[in-house]
Amino acid sequence: MPDPDHREAGFYWICIDGQEAEVAQWQIEGERWFVAGSTKPLSDERGSRVIVLSDCLTAPVIPASQRSS
Repeated sequence: MPDPDHREAGFYWICIDGQEAEVAQWQIEGERWFVAGSTKPLSDERGSRVIVLSDCLTAPVIPASQRSS
């Protein structure tokens, strides 16, 4: 996994304080986390307790045959 001090912007699976894993967005501007579905960033205190569980998530590839026109 990449060095957390050089994390790229994007979505990651995270865990906070042993709670259920959830998807959150890391934003380089301001160096803060946004949990999916939330419009406010995690507080600095909660953000400091984030454990990143995955590499940056990539968008799924949708075959052309399944795309709507």
